[in-house]
Amino acid sequence: QLKLEDYKDRLKKGEALNQDQLEAVEKYDEVVHNLEFAKELQKTFSGLSQDLLKAQKKAQRRESLLKLEAEKKKLRTILQVQYVLQNFIQEHVQKDFKGGVNGAIYLPSKELDYLIRFAKLTCPERNENL
Repeated sequence: QLKLEDYKDRLKKGEALNQDQLEAVEKYDEVVHNLEFAKELQKTFSGLSQDLLKAQKKAQRRESLLKLEAEKKKLRTILQVQYVLQNFIQEHVQKDFKGGVNGAIYLPSKELDYLIRFAKLTCPERNENL
């Protein structure tokens, strides 16, 4: 653009320009227009890339929150199952299930023994002093 402006000034001062320089001066307005258009495009692309980055960060945050919620749900389920299994270790609960009383269904001794063994394997004993 500076070179074209120099040609234009030289032409105004009456200097003789060669054919290529004259053609370049004739296309000065077109070149300036194209440069302005390119600048606008660059601004648009820059804005779009910023919007895209924001959307990606937002999606990543949302995905992280969903993963965290899924992990909490798994942990909650594990703790609930452990709580139920730990109850099978208690004598009075075992008696209720052996007899099918106090709202408990009847469980044969063999099945109840499986549950008790499973509970002992999967549920760590709690240290009440801690």
